[in-house]
Amino acid sequence: MEFGGIQKTSLVDYPAKIAVVLFTKGCNYRCSYCHNPSLVSPDESAPTVTEEEALDVLRKRRKYADGLVVTGGEPTLQKELPEFLRKARALGYSIKLDTNGSNPLFLAQLLKEGLVDYVALDLKASPEDYPALTRSKNEAENVRKSAEAIKKSGVDYEFRTTVVSGVHEARQVKRMAEWIGGGKKLFLQTFRPGDCLDPEWNDKIQPTDAEMNAAFQAAKPFFKEVKIR
Repeated sequence: MEFGGIQKTSLVDYPAKIAVVLFTKGCNYRCSYCHNPSLVSPDESAPTVTEEEALDVLRKRRKYADGLVVTGGEPTLQKELPEFLRKARALGYSIKLDTNGSNPLFLAQLLKEGLVDYVALDLKASPEDYPALTRSKNEAENVRKSAEAIKKSGVDYEFRTTVVSGVHEARQVKRMAEWIGGGKKLFLQTFRPGDCLDPEWNDKIQPTDAEMNAAFQAAKPFFKEVKIR
C-alpha cells in the first residue's frame, strides 16, 4: 500500500489523542472547494510513502503517539487498507478513519472486524445536491448507509460538514440532517479559501458568523452535540 503523505505528530486530528496521520491517494469525489487537491488525483511525480516507511514511522513514534488517523483522499478506495490496519493495530494504535461514506460495504467490513475505533464521516450536502457538489455518480444513498452502519457499530464517531456560502444555507443543512437521521456529534467547519481543487474557489469568501450560526441552529435539533470549528 502507498500513501500520499504522513504527519508524524498531530494534536488536533484525533480527539484526546496524540496521533500520526497518514494520507491516502485518490478520491472518487471532485468537490470544488477541496483543500487536498494533490491527493484527489495524484500524478506519477507526486510524493509517495511506502507501507514499510509508514510502519517504520509508526514503530518509532509509538512511545509518543497513541493514535493513528487514516485520511485522504478517500481511504476506503484502498483495497489493501484492512491488512495495513491490522498491522497498525498490532503495534498498539487506536485507529481513527476519515471517510466520505461513499463505500458502505467496505466501511462495514472495517467496523465488523474492529479495525477502527473512531470514524469521522464528511457530510457534503442534502442528497439531491450530492451529484452536482461532488461531481460523482456515486449515489448519495451510500452515504446514508455508511452513517447508519457507523451509528449501529458502537464505535465513537462524528459527522462533519464544511459550510460554504451559497451552498450550505440553513434549509439545506436542515434537509441534510433530516436525511441522515441525526446522530451523536456534528462539527460545522468554516470554508476557508485558498489551495482549492478548483482554482476559481481560491477567491471565494468564507461564510459569515451569521451564516455559520444559521447552519448551527438548523442542525441543532438533530444531533446531541453541534459545534462550529
